[in-house]
Amino acid sequence: MLHLRNGFVRMSIFAGCVTVATMTIAQPPDPQQILNLGLRGVYFVPNEGQWRDRDVIYGLRSRGIDVAFRESALTMHMSRQSTEASPTRERGVEALTSRDRLQAVSESNGQEAGLDELASSTSKPLTLTVTFPGSNTVDPIGAQPQTARFNYFVGGEGRNTAANVPSFAEVVYENLYDGIDLHVTGSDEGILKYEFHCAPGADYNQIQIHYDGIDSLCIDDSGNLRISTSLGTLGDGAPIVWQVPGISRDSISAHFELVETSTYRIALDDSVDNDREIIIDPDVSWMLYLGGSDRERTVSDVAVDSGGNAVATGSTSSADFEGRINNWNAEYDGFVLKVSPAGVLRWMTYVGGSGTEYSNRVAVAGTGSIVVVGSTLSDDFAGRINSRHPLPFQNDAFVLTMTPEGQVVRMRYVGGSYNDTGEGLAIDTSGNVYLTGTTQSDDFEGRNNTRFPESDDAYVLKISAAGELSWMTYLGGRDDDSGADIIADDNGDLYATGSTRSSNFRGKTNAYHGGSWDAYVARVNGAGILQWATYLGGSESDYATSIAIAFGDEVTIAGYSYSRDFEGRSNSRYGDFDTFVLTVKSTGVQEWMAYFGGRLYDRAEGLASDENGNAYVSGRTSSVDFVGADNSLHHLGIDAFVFKINRTRQLEWMTYLGGTLDDFGQRVATTVDGFVYTVGRAGSLDFEGRLNSYHGGDADSFLLKLFGGARPELSVVATCPTGGPIRISWEAAIPNGQTALLYARALGEFVVPNGHPCAGTALGLGSSQIQLVFVGPSNANGSRTLNSTTGPNACGGYLQLLDLTTCATSNVARIE
Repeated sequence: MLHLRNGFVRMSIFAGCVTVATMTIAQPPDPQQILNLGLRGVYFVPNEGQWRDRDVIYGLRSRGIDVAFRESALTMHMSRQSTEASPTRERGVEALTSRDRLQAVSESNGQEAGLDELASSTSKPLTLTVTFPGSNTVDPIGAQPQTARFNYFVGGEGRNTAANVPSFAEVVYENLYDGIDLHVTGSDEGILKYEFHCAPGADYNQIQIHYDGIDSLCIDDSGNLRISTSLGTLGDGAPIVWQVPGISRDSISAHFELVETSTYRIALDDSVDNDREIIIDPDVSWMLYLGGSDRERTVSDVAVDSGGNAVATGSTSSADFEGRINNWNAEYDGFVLKVSPAGVLRWMTYVGGSGTEYSNRVAVAGTGSIVVVGSTLSDDFAGRINSRHPLPFQNDAFVLTMTPEGQVVRMRYVGGSYNDTGEGLAIDTSGNVYLTGTTQSDDFEGRNNTRFPESDDAYVLKISAAGELSWMTYLGGRDDDSGADIIADDNGDLYATGSTRSSNFRGKTNAYHGGSWDAYVARVNGAGILQWATYLGGSESDYATSIAIAFGDEVTIAGYSYSRDFEGRSNSRYGDFDTFVLTVKSTGVQEWMAYFGGRLYDRAEGLASDENGNAYVSGRTSSVDFVGADNSLHHLGIDAFVFKINRTRQLEWMTYLGGTLDDFGQRVATTVDGFVYTVGRAGSLDFEGRLNSYHGGDADSFLLKLFGGARPELSVVATCPTGGPIRISWEAAIPNGQTALLYARALGEFVVPNGHPCAGTALGLGSSQIQLVFVGPSNANGSRTLNSTTGPNACGGYLQLLDLTTCATSNVARIE
């Protein structure tokens, strides 16, 4: 598959070649069959001396095939066994846990097969080497760390014992061609998959794939690549290109092209619109525990850089935080880290001094610089360019600038004599930084107005791209006011949001609604002058937590509410308190508001938008019946969540995230290729989708990546009751994945039982007489005729599509 997105190209060029099932040599594989590797989990393992060939950097071992990853090349050793197996051959030492592998090696008298030892005398071997003509010289690296570790206790000439060897779910050749990375992954279904990831401006025409050890290459009438070998013909399906215009998907024609006898490339037949996205990826991609052996307070925020890397920040008391490039200071430190799109922790750095730091927000400037804000008690904060303002035991806010590699450029204290916190952060196109938070200081540096005494005020301030404080403005009234988040629009205006108890909020355009707190939004111009402020809420307490530009160009705010009569509501509250999302015009007039949630606790913490104007909301919930959920709450406590509202303000999907204990979602960010990052605090050791293991302490931070695109959609047309073909169609499934169609006589709630694909997934079908209609390849968009004729009994039933790659479900369609 070839994936394009504004100059990005990804090709899955070897999706599902090569199986070696047990068969007689006289029976070659069916040339029409896409052969299966027979993998049971995918474990790419580094060579720590357990294999005598020192040129092997990583290896993959499975039934009948070994893959050796070398410098700018990989070698596949395959064998086809005869009907009589050798009594001395290893008993199925595959991708097992270290305990299973040790037992298997013990039972085989210590003779574990390796990447440098081909099949026994009763099997026919084949070695294929894949190289990339014209490529750079690069070594592979492991990505997506797995929990499994391996012990190799078989020594011998040229081989060492190796204990506790890590494993990975992916191998990456970075910059194999200029601007192009090669990713190799696999699946439990036995598919070995290559992808090329091309950076903007990189020429994908550089890419060529060459085989040594084959008889010939050819392309059949259907455009599939056929690889003729001494073991039979191996196959690779014709490439597919997907481009996303808005919220739908279009196909672009592509084909294999032979360069010479054993070399081929991939060519495009259609032109590409560089303003439109291409997406082919799984739903929940991965989840990564972040931390050390002590307590991580949380990952409080996440941003995305131009390379699609996640940059996250939070606070920790762990002196051994994984990935650290410097030393822990004391008590709670702030931290900043970067994780690649594949889930590889690039680096982590502590920020702060000898006191306590809470790092709250992070953003990435257009130059790639990283900006972090929070609060500090440290007089000796590393990188400071000024002195801390407050009295002892009082916080200053801080603004920290870092390089893309995690090195501190400068840190500025902001505040006055008493407590000041940094809570919200925005960067404009000129690199100016805007900050909001809460202050108790009458003498806040840079102020252009005065504070109401004896209460907390919110504030907004500007720091130039050079790091100089330009101005600071108090927001609020005579009672307590807090600042939560801020954005800068394209016109240079700022919109700040938070919560207030003040009925006399400066610049108010409407009246306080009631309850202990109202949410608010305030507009401030580029010179720091308040333009207006608007109360948001109902007769009970309402809290705003996040703000973004979504649904085109509208100011959008998320939070949570106890009010059943929230002004402007378009629906009714679901439970004890609900998440809310609303829009406000540039004049301060509220335009639309909706509740989201279930009958218990639903709290929004983060809000982000994508380039198509869709909004994504993250937070935490204890509601098992969150409206729009496409899976089940992982337990009876608290889960993180993310949901998507499309630009027409319709809930498109909602996903619970977590494990068997409490997991708290915080902020959310989107990537240009349709993915969503979300962060928070994980108490669960079994967080779904995890790549690594819990580090220890009371809680770990977590970073999770999931696909933000549309879920499968199903439509049904039938002729009833006189009979006729039932036609179904779907959109936005995972290309080259597997899809199951299910039928039931009634609607209801049915959870896929254990022992079946997508166990635990909640369906919208009744459990009575539920039937599996078919399982087959999905493509991204597809259609199928279920049968040529049908009787009246089919009428009135229901169908639902289950994407077996992502476990996402479609709508439920009635047969009418």
